[in-house]
Amino acid sequence: MSTNQERRAEARQRLREQMEAQARREKQLKIVAASVVVAVLLGIVGVVAWINYDRKRAEEYAANWLTCEYPADTETPEPLDPAEFEDQGDEVVAEVEEFNAQVETVNENRRDAEPPSGDQARRGIAELTITTDRGEIPLTLDRSDAPCNVASFVHLAEQRYFDDTECHRLTVAEETTGPEEVPGLSVLQCGDPTGTGLSGPGYSVVDEPPAPDTLELAADGSGAAIYPRGTVAMAKSQAPDSAGSQFFLVYEDSALPPEYTVMGTVGEPGLEVLDDIAETGVKSDDPTDRDNQVPRRPVTIETVVVDEQSGLPDR
Repeated sequence: MSTNQERRAEARQRLREQMEAQARREKQLKIVAASVVVAVLLGIVGVVAWINYDRKRAEEYAANWLTCEYPADTETPEPLDPAEFEDQGDEVVAEVEEFNAQVETVNENRRDAEPPSGDQARRGIAELTITTDRGEIPLTLDRSDAPCNVASFVHLAEQRYFDDTECHRLTVAEETTGPEEVPGLSVLQCGDPTGTGLSGPGYSVVDEPPAPDTLELAADGSGAAIYPRGTVAMAKSQAPDSAGSQFFLVYEDSALPPEYTVMGTVGEPGLEVLDDIAETGVKSDDPTDRDNQVPRRPVTIETVVVDEQSGLPDR
C-alpha cells in the first residue's frame, strides 16, 4: 500500500498534468482564434483588393472603350403628287418631278449596311485611301475626335460600301475679300451610293461635334466655325444625329455651324486631287439651278480601302 506521502505526490502530479493540458487547450484555442481572425482579415483585404482591382479595370476600360448607338434609319423619301403643286407654276412642278425621279433612283440603288457591333475604341488612327477616277485621296482619321463616326466609316469601308459610287455634290465658293469676310462653302460631298444625297446605310450615327476652341470662329460673329482646308467631316441634315454614310472633304477653308463631326484630315496628294476637281467646276454657275452643286465632270469613287490602323487600346 502506498503511503500518504506517495498519494499526495500522485495527486500533485495529476494536478500538474491537468493544468498543463488545460494550458495546452487554451493555447490551441488562442492559436485557432488568431488563425480565424487572420483568415477573416485576409479575406476582407482580398475582397477590398478585388473590388479596387475590378473598379480600376472598369475605369480603365471606360477610358478606352465606349458603347456607340447606331439607330436603324429605315425612312425613305416618298414621291410627291405633281398635281398638288400645279397652282405654284411650271417650275415648281418640274422640281417635284425631278425629286420624284430621285426617289425612284434611291429605291432602285439603295444600299443598306450593318453598323459596327460591340464597344468602340476611344483612340487610334486609321489610314485609308479613297481611289477615284481623278486620283487617290489619302485620309487620316482620328478616333479620339469622333470614335463612333470613325468606327462607322471604317466599318463601311471594310464592307466595300463606298466602292463604285459617285460624289454627288461639289460646292464652289466665291472669292472673299477683306479681313472680316467669311469664307463660303468649298467641299466635295460623297458617300451616297444612290448619288442623290437622299440616302444612307440604313442606320444613323450620333453627332460628335468639334470640341470648343478646336475650330476658329468666323469673324462676323455669327457663331459659324471655320472648317479648314483638308478637313474630313460627316455630312448630315439639320436634324440632330442624322449622319449616316455621307461625308465631305474640305478643299478650301469653309464656314459652317460647328455641329458637323470632324473625323480627320486629307493628305497633301489628296488635296491636289480635290483642287483639280474643284478647278473643273460645276455644271451650272446659276445659284438657283440644281446643277449648281453637281460636278461638271462626274467624280467616281472606285474603292475606299483601310490601309492601316494603329494606336488602338488593348481589350
